[in-house]
Amino acid sequence: MKKIFPALAFLALLTSACAPTTPLPPPQPDSVSPTESPADTPPPDTSHLTPETPAYISFIINVHDWTHPDESADILLQLVDLFEKYNVRGDFYFTAEVTRTLAENHPEVIERLKNSNMTISYHVRPPHPLYTGFDSRLDGLSDDALYQTLLDYETYALNLETGELDRSQPGGYAYVAQVFGRNPIVAPAPNSGKLKDAAQKVFASLGAQMTLLYHEEGTTLEQPFEFVNGLLVRPSDFSVTRVTSVDDSDRFWWNFVTSSDAAEYNPTKMLQDQLAEWVRRTSSLSQSRAPFITALIHENNFYRSGPEGWKSFYYDMNGVKKGDPLSPPYNLSASDPSTLRTEADQAAIFAAYEELVAYAAAHLTVVTSEDIVAMAK
Repeated sequence: MKKIFPALAFLALLTSACAPTTPLPPPQPDSVSPTESPADTPPPDTSHLTPETPAYISFIINVHDWTHPDESADILLQLVDLFEKYNVRGDFYFTAEVTRTLAENHPEVIERLKNSNMTISYHVRPPHPLYTGFDSRLDGLSDDALYQTLLDYETYALNLETGELDRSQPGGYAYVAQVFGRNPIVAPAPNSGKLKDAAQKVFASLGAQMTLLYHEEGTTLEQPFEFVNGLLVRPSDFSVTRVTSVDDSDRFWWNFVTSSDAAEYNPTKMLQDQLAEWVRRTSSLSQSRAPFITALIHENNFYRSGPEGWKSFYYDMNGVKKGDPLSPPYNLSASDPSTLRTEADQAAIFAAYEELVAYAAAHLTVVTSEDIVAMAK
């Protein structure tokens, strides 16, 4: 794969991190063969992408479906193939639980990713104590005890039935790093306050380089590179994830690609509309820069609809306290609240996603968290 940033452009990027009033340089997009673009996609209007306003986009795959390992494994292999087809990189965020399940049941997926140029990152899901509602065991701990407890949870396995540690086997961030042979770049701490602060310090000590303060937007125009506890905050000016323009409802695009108004939920159109809005909004300002765009999806969104398969283990799905976290021990045999999408819906979602990847590869600069860290340093 050719490098995204030539030496001179990379030097300019380093300078821009220190002098935020200097616009970021234009992207050097990876080339895409004309035969690789979807045949029914007309050439997009890129007139709004001037040398002064390039755009950076990250394709983030949140991987967490350990209850359907066969389906998860299949889509992960397809996604690696897709990114390599267009000569770009995806950023795959793994939980320790899905990593263990894939390593035991689908080692070919682990090997495929290890031998690819994809970026590996990390995240957590219940009953990890960094999730609000599952953090009672951290209450009242001193700073030192909190740090050590969180370090243990990122070193040893998480007992999915009790939420306690299983010190007989590795787990957490350290386990994902061990399995993939490299430190995950991003390690979010989804809780808040004292817990988030301690977790960021733990992740930094283990080798992480980036964290999250927001998922889809929140970066300031003046300074896109912000650090906290030694970790770069993942920048995101806007995302290609949700649609609110159709009827003011907050909807994920992948749930409507076969609906009667599917064109309004097309992710490539979403991207183009938001790029045009970015240029309109920043053109009158004295300063402009490249927007950082997040294209986020979960691997199970390609093949299942409804709540994640593990949600009923950890949340009240039907009772009087619907949506509230349950108390341990958790019932790992609870009914699956998700449903398998039809083959037609799966194909439509993947086709729309491929169109987005093809567009980005041809007209923007596709980056992962690893690239952004290099830009900010």
